[in-house]
Amino acid sequence: MNRVIRKSKAQSAGEAHDLLSSLFAAEIAMPSTCLWLVSPWITDVDILNNTAGTFPDLNRFGRRHIRLAEILVTLAAAGSTVVIGTTSDSHNSTFLHRVRSLARDLGVTDRVSIVVDVSGRLHSKALTGDGFAVSGSMNITYNGINVREEQVELRIDEEYVSRARMDAYDRFGGSINGLR
Repeated sequence: MNRVIRKSKAQSAGEAHDLLSSLFAAEIAMPSTCLWLVSPWITDVDILNNTAGTFPDLNRFGRRHIRLAEILVTLAAAGSTVVIGTTSDSHNSTFLHRVRSLARDLGVTDRVSIVVDVSGRLHSKALTGDGFAVSGSMNITYNGINVREEQVELRIDEEYVSRARMDAYDRFGGSINGLR
């Protein structure tokens, strides 16, 4: 199965956010062995609405909209290996600092890996878990998700996802089938 979102101001503006929210909600319910998030530019965007306390694992952050860094460290606390691939652009500093700080606070620094490409060549964007692979042109930033014209593709076919996981592992490390 494939799902392609071609978003612009006039079309599909909220679908990319809905896709990310759904995937991260599924991850909270059943974390992947390893989750790779690759985005040259990345910020701590709101992902899940937990104002009703729907996600008990996230209640430590309060009943509010939950940000990406909080979700990632929660997944690490649940046993997932989380790998973030990004660039050394100063735009990413606040997000990376927040992830490191939260990982320290939750005692999961060994389960969160940040790979910073200093070559300036990283342009890939992807979110890859055990059963899905998302790729396209969208950075994980407010503008990428909500403003810019982007294309995002969700794939769940086993062969494609398996290849995407191996590619992510080869490039960024992490864990395949529980092996690091």
